[in-house]
Amino acid sequence: MADGYTLNLKGKNAEEFVYTLAKNSFFEDWCYKNPKFPDGKELCDLLIVYGEIAIIWQIKDLKLDKEGRYDKTEVETNLRQVSGAKRRLFELKSSIELENPRRGREMFDPNQIKEIYLISALLGDGEDFFSSVEIKDTNVIHTFTREFTELVLNELDTIWDFTNYMKLKEGLVKHNDTMLINGGEKELLACYLTDGRNFDRLKKYDLLILDEGMWDEYQKSPEYSAKKKEDQKSYVWDNLINQAHTCGGQYELVARELAQHNRFFRRILSKYFFEAHSIANKEVVKKQVRRIIPVDGITYCFLFMDDPEPRAKRKAVLGTICFVARGVYKTNKKVIGIATEMKITSVCSYDFCFLELPEWSEENQKVLENVQKETGILVSPRIKHVHEDEYPPNSDA
Repeated sequence: MADGYTLNLKGKNAEEFVYTLAKNSFFEDWCYKNPKFPDGKELCDLLIVYGEIAIIWQIKDLKLDKEGRYDKTEVETNLRQVSGAKRRLFELKSSIELENPRRGREMFDPNQIKEIYLISALLGDGEDFFSSVEIKDTNVIHTFTREFTELVLNELDTIWDFTNYMKLKEGLVKHNDTMLINGGEKELLACYLTDGRNFDRLKKYDLLILDEGMWDEYQKSPEYSAKKKEDQKSYVWDNLINQAHTCGGQYELVARELAQHNRFFRRILSKYFFEAHSIANKEVVKKQVRRIIPVDGITYCFLFMDDPEPRAKRKAVLGTICFVARGVYKTNKKVIGIATEMKITSVCSYDFCFLELPEWSEENQKVLENVQKETGILVSPRIKHVHEDEYPPNSDA
């Protein structure tokens, strides 16, 4: 979850229940509750749009009959509605304006979407036997119970973690559509997580029968406890995503880039950031502390520097560092800079910089060399290699 603690969801109705969880997992920026067409008709109960990804939710709070089953008509209606929402958006390309408190109003562009996931969430009391996937009009629709909705949005609480599971689950279903699960989809999730976030092992079998108890066993393991403890540090990164709106027009670009990482990598980035900030907090001689983190395709630049409002100098220094980093780590086309004060306090101000240069020209190189002569930025960088286990071997980690 984006705030790192368990939400109190008692008393919330079905739609509000899912929306609250979704905002904490995917941030309010990319969640649209009850989007409507110009004629006032509702598209779906919740639409999540993040870059090239769209997740369509249709939510119902159903009661069980005397036999412990849902009304088939109600279940079918939910499937038909979520399938119809996809058709209207991506086949008919009906015009729809999206709105949320963070981003305001904008027109939905179906042409930018490359991944689509459909979810029928039935949030009443769970059936004894419940299919985790249904096929409607050739569409694969994930069917969630209330229990699994809360569990999966707490466990896979980043856009990458959640959609990777959904994508691989669809691949498993296409490979083997005969699957019996005792105990609910959490047993399938346990297999996915314990097998290194894949279903390769399960694809070897023609018939899958998953017994109840695997999720409880996974959750009670010391490795899981150690992971959850270490993951608490990753929410520093989630806080930075929430702070990114302060950078004005570049907000969506910066926030989306920061949010692309899974929970484990957010943990690593958070540790880098906090470690550098701790060094800056103790510094009494230097006027600034820098930390450069080149990763696959993107370079992160952290700057800790005091500068009175309107922080013009700090922003300029951050932009310079990002430019130099782009030239030093030439394989990374994107650079993101994050700046804050030297001291660690309860209230910090943040500056962000986003730089994307697909090509590095000779003129860029000349400017880079001159800047390095004047500033000494990344002239002789000290390189540090670290190792991090997602599941720390020591349960006391």
